[in-house]
Amino acid sequence: MGLIGQYQAKLDSKNRVFLPASFRRSLQTADRAELTLVIRRDYFENCLVLYSEEQWQAEVAKVRSKLNRFDNAQQMVFRKLVSEAQEIALDANGRMLIPKSLLDKVGIVQEALFVGMGQTIEIWAPSVAGAASGNGEPFMSDADFAEGIKGFMAE
Repeated sequence: MGLIGQYQAKLDSKNRVFLPASFRRSLQTADRAELTLVIRRDYFENCLVLYSEEQWQAEVAKVRSKLNRFDNAQQMVFRKLVSEAQEIALDANGRMLIPKSLLDKVGIVQEALFVGMGQTIEIWAPSVAGAASGNGEPFMSDADFAEGIKGFMAE
C-alpha cells in the first residue's frame, strides 16, 4: 500500500471531513464494501494517525510481541496505546467523523492537512505543521530536507 502525498481538506460543522480520494482508493479492497479505519494521536508528533484496520492490527501485534504481560509498566504502555485508539468508518460519500476530543488535542479546527506516510496517514492542523518546521513551511524547507537526507544516505 502506498499512501503518499499531501492534501488539505475542510471540516464541516459536524467535524466530518472527506478522506482524500487517492487515499480511499489505496485503502479500499474489492472484498469489502465498508472501509473501517483506526485513528489515534501520534506517539511523538502533535498530529493524528489514521491506520487501515489491517495496519493497526499489525502495529498492535508488533508492540504486544515486545511487551512482557507480567510487567505492570509495560502493560500500562499497551493500555494507553489501545485505549486511545478509536475505530471510524467512512460514510457513503467518503466522509469520516473525527472525534472532537482528538481534533482538540492536535489543534485541528476548520482545516486538516492529510499526509501520506506509506502505510499510514497523518492528519495535521495546517498551522501546527507549519510551526513544526520553524520556518512556516509544512515540516521542513527544501534546503533542510536536502541536508537531512544527505546526512543519512551518504555512505
